[in-house]
Amino acid sequence: MTVLSRNHVLALAIATLATSAGCSGAKSPAAVSAGPAAKATATRGDASPLPVTRGTPKTEPRSAPPGLAALRGELDRAMKTLASARPPVHHLAYTVTHHEDENILAEYGVIDSATHREGRTFDVDVRVGSREFDSHHASRNVAPVGAYVQALPLDPGDTLAARQVAWLATERAYKDAVERFVALKNQRDVRTEDEDKSPDFSTEKPTKYIGEPVAALGLDVGIWKRRLAAASARFKGKKEIHESHVSLQARRRTRWHVSSEGSEVQFSDRSYRLMVTASTQADDGMHLSRFRSFEAWTPEGLPTDAELETAVAEIVTGLEALRRAPLAEPFTGPAILEGRAAGVFFHEVIGHRLEAHRLRSDADGHTFGKKLGQPVMPSFLSLYDDPTILKIGNTELNGHYFFDDEGVPARRASLVDDGVLKEFLLSRTPARGLLQSNGHGRRQEGRPLVARQGNLVLEASETVPAPSLRARLVEEAKKQGRPYGLRFVDIQGGFTDTSRHGTQGFKVMPTVVYRVYTDGRPDELIRGVDIVGTPLTMLMRIQAAGDDYGIFNGVCGAESGWVPVSATSPSLLVGQIETALKDKGNDKPPVLEAPALTGAGPATPRAPSDPTTTDDARGAR
Repeated sequence: MTVLSRNHVLALAIATLATSAGCSGAKSPAAVSAGPAAKATATRGDASPLPVTRGTPKTEPRSAPPGLAALRGELDRAMKTLASARPPVHHLAYTVTHHEDENILAEYGVIDSATHREGRTFDVDVRVGSREFDSHHASRNVAPVGAYVQALPLDPGDTLAARQVAWLATERAYKDAVERFVALKNQRDVRTEDEDKSPDFSTEKPTKYIGEPVAALGLDVGIWKRRLAAASARFKGKKEIHESHVSLQARRRTRWHVSSEGSEVQFSDRSYRLMVTASTQADDGMHLSRFRSFEAWTPEGLPTDAELETAVAEIVTGLEALRRAPLAEPFTGPAILEGRAAGVFFHEVIGHRLEAHRLRSDADGHTFGKKLGQPVMPSFLSLYDDPTILKIGNTELNGHYFFDDEGVPARRASLVDDGVLKEFLLSRTPARGLLQSNGHGRRQEGRPLVARQGNLVLEASETVPAPSLRARLVEEAKKQGRPYGLRFVDIQGGFTDTSRHGTQGFKVMPTVVYRVYTDGRPDELIRGVDIVGTPLTMLMRIQAAGDDYGIFNGVCGAESGWVPVSATSPSLLVGQIETALKDKGNDKPPVLEAPALTGAGPATPRAPSDPTTTDDARGAR
């Protein structure tokens, strides 16, 4: 998938949290000291506080590894020349990412693929000019800053090879930065002045932190092959299911960051994601899919066989119901967004528009650019993003980190307080007079760095019992003369467009939606619905928040690539929401009957001699 700079795509893994969940002792990942559960800032009637567990990085003194010291030496050598060049470099940073990935895919009781990949990449960031105006200055008339990424040898002890790669990449990045800087200076004479007079780069205190490397992935690949094969075999005999698979993705990552300001940072993490996915097709040609995802920081946090069996059964039952469900119609009226759908709603509707680097581009819509200090949502709602949160309840959050990819310590960004916009998500690119980073500069290796979301949390100071939202929905639908309202239960993702040349709208793509009738009929499952709209009116139409909370975990794709994120929200009653029909397609369902895959239970998986591949960064497909 190609992600354009103005489009932001969200792929989600979902978890739920009951308000009564307690905060048990959290097992934290390596280099983490878990703090006590924080007190909730929202007043929620008789509901227990939102059980937030934050952490701080461990502070044991540790010397820099030889590879990091070698990068520091090469960076200092380069700056001795480039700092006095014409034009000069005012900031230089190197980032090395060592990643190890294990991927297993099973279908219908057999292993389809199993790969182990390991690699190291090198990124260089060069800024030519000065902090006030440099080669990263935003302009629609000059090509955007490129990414300068190179593969490194796997052996971190081969310091000479690493310095050679750094030297060549720095040379290329510097020359390109000079060309862009000259072009930017020339176009200033023929273009109107920038509305935002903020400098191009912030001044931050250098960070020194050498974290402990995270433990090995610790997967018994043979056991997991058998478990995934057995889980995937449960789709056998389900003739209405056209495709299905069960997969496991495990990643271990260590990142080094050094800068000309003196920052030296090493941090490590590991993550595990198990996915159960299936799809079918309705009689009218519409393709339908459901998935269930489990996220964990350790292998012990992954689901049991019983949990996998339940997930497969729920997906099969859900798809069979969706095939029979009536097709939706375009709709405008009241709706309930249950917690998970509400989280995606806020991620798309407001989250991306609060990523401050967009305010520096005159091609962006700047939806909230001039609204600091103004109401942007009802006064009973507050919104913040805090990457230092480890868990909410027992759910580990995907968007957790302690240092961003510019080496800046992560901190809570209080975006909206009591409905009033207070802050933006900031990397080291200032905007609207906000001159300091709040630790949200993020990227996938090999991509340019911008401000991104981490752990987005919506809190309500006034709530109602979640079950009462349904009665309020019926009342509001009657008031508007609608025969029904909508209830959005589950989602698969969403995207938004913030460009002035585009729609400046959003789309959230639910998978489970019900009509809630005003005449007392049972709720009716429907299919083919997307939530669409623009943010300003939608946010102010939120009428009530439930005393429940839902969490999604997933990955979000934008200019700086794919980064892990989470969002937490109560269920919401919205006075008016707009839906559109999904693309249905016109292919007929299969003419041939599916093969007679016998047995709905586990099958004997293939012997351990299944073909697997082992690739590293230099030979990976």
